[in-house]
Amino acid sequence: MLMKLLRITVAALTAVTVIAFLVVFIDEKVTSDKTVPVIKIEEGVLEVNVNAKEADLLKGVTAFDKKDGDLTGRVIVESIGKFTETGSCKVTYAVSDSDNHVTTAQRRIRYTNYTPPKFTMKQPLLFSVYKQFNIMGIVGATDCLDGDISQNVIISSQDFEQGKEGVYTLKATVMNSKGDTSEIELPILVEKTGRDTAEIELKQYLVYVEKGKTPDWKSYVKATYDSLGLKTDIETKTQTDFKAGKPGVYSVDYYATDEYGYVGHTRLIAVVE
Repeated sequence: MLMKLLRITVAALTAVTVIAFLVVFIDEKVTSDKTVPVIKIEEGVLEVNVNAKEADLLKGVTAFDKKDGDLTGRVIVESIGKFTETGSCKVTYAVSDSDNHVTTAQRRIRYTNYTPPKFTMKQPLLFSVYKQFNIMGIVGATDCLDGDISQNVIISSQDFEQGKEGVYTLKATVMNSKGDTSEIELPILVEKTGRDTAEIELKQYLVYVEKGKTPDWKSYVKATYDSLGLKTDIETKTQTDFKAGKPGVYSVDYYATDEYGYVGHTRLIAVVE
């Protein structure tokens, strides 16, 4: 008798639990929001500056939900894709409503002032046969979108020989986060010099020059030092095969002789675009 009563009680409790679950389930099905947000984007390609903020990328984007109303203020930039063509890519927008329904949409943007990555140099690719040197880490790169991308630079040289006088070629390649690449071939000069030399320090060792323009080469001189290492004002002279009207990579050589007759030599690379 007791076991029978226990079975009846358990069955009753199970039935009540099932009924309660069904009531909650049906109520949720009836009251839950099945609508999803809608993102609207103005037609056409959005043109922006490379320094554009998220607010600039959201220009012309609105969102609405039947239950929540205007959701424009909740739209975010979910991602910015790689370039499909130079300076142009797709932006993905996302928005969610109060029921966590998420909608995404895309449009194309174009960076109006985009330029490919540019190379930099910490020092000249000019060395003495009498000194050990390492060409790694000399060439860096900057990008108008990513900033310093020197860590992405890959360099190679098929003909370079350490400590042997001659002119060699260094090839540098770099890619930014949008998949755009730049390449350059730079001359490496290994020369015989005296153990004591004057020194010429430049402000930069690689510059980009607009086609048709010729810079004042001496304006790149930062300081000169005599063979004793003392900073002094020594006249510098330049030699170059630079052609302002022809795109390419050019060397500008600087020479200076101190009061003891020791000659200093350094080199600037000028890239005509």
